[in-house]
Amino acid sequence: MSQGTLNRVNFFVIGAAKCGTTTLHTRLNRHPDVFLSPLKEPNYHSRADLDPSRFSKAFKANTRLDHAEYLALSDPLPERQVGFLRDTEEYARLFSEATDAHRVVGECSTSYLWSPSAPESLRRDHPDARIVVSLRDPVERIFSHYLMARKYGFVKGSVVDAVKEDMKHPDPSWGRSELFLELSRYEAQLARWKAVFPPEQIKVLQSADLRLEETWWMLQEWLGLTPMDLLADEGAQNANTAGLSRFESLNRILTQTGLKRTLGAALPSGLKQWLFGWYYSDDAVPRMTAEEREALTALLAQAQS
Repeated sequence: MSQGTLNRVNFFVIGAAKCGTTTLHTRLNRHPDVFLSPLKEPNYHSRADLDPSRFSKAFKANTRLDHAEYLALSDPLPERQVGFLRDTEEYARLFSEATDAHRVVGECSTSYLWSPSAPESLRRDHPDARIVVSLRDPVERIFSHYLMARKYGFVKGSVVDAVKEDMKHPDPSWGRSELFLELSRYEAQLARWKAVFPPEQIKVLQSADLRLEETWWMLQEWLGLTPMDLLADEGAQNANTAGLSRFESLNRILTQTGLKRTLGAALPSGLKQWLFGWYYSDDAVPRMTAEEREALTALLAQAQS
């Protein structure tokens, strides 16, 4: 069953993190000829570089790592943001509703651009796949990543302090550290993909391009889709918005202990949506200062040297 199902998979958004992959997934998935995995980031092709058993305590406490119950649900599977699948049959289950009528079948895992093993793994299984990479100014990516990590209680302090602390991690990797600098080193990551896939199968975009209507017409044409308006739902512009907890010290405790996820699962959906809307506020979200940009630029240059 798995091989027949996976033969339909022909499209991947591989990153970078905090560069618009959720927007790409949301908008492309509106097209009737597109089927994207309901588990947005299955991270299957980076499994050789990811070891969930060694993820940090906080990451484990706030991420669903056991997907057996989810994959056993009846079709259609509900949408879920992230998972770490290692079994081929489980991965194939994500695409069980895809049919020959779907011209584009795929998924969007941001770990693939970073992962040294993902290019060869994906080429081996899907040599004809179309691959989209969305990038942004590397320092702005770091700052956006920092805001997300601070929102969820993984880091504290200023962006420069958080990056310097991350640089000291004794065992940096996905799920163990933030990889603030590593994920913004695009050149080396892209080189791995360009070494195994021909240029006509790779499309590199800038996150700013996703605000332009012509980008979506171009992308649909490149994918062989009948063009349609993918920007009709204005909510698509607001994927993964920034926000900070009103109680950051408490937020870190809830994150580190896993109580935030437990409480979220126990609350009725309507109440949870209201409470989270109040708990996270964008009123005090900081902007990157010129001094912080200069410091981050220097740290990134140091990491690349």
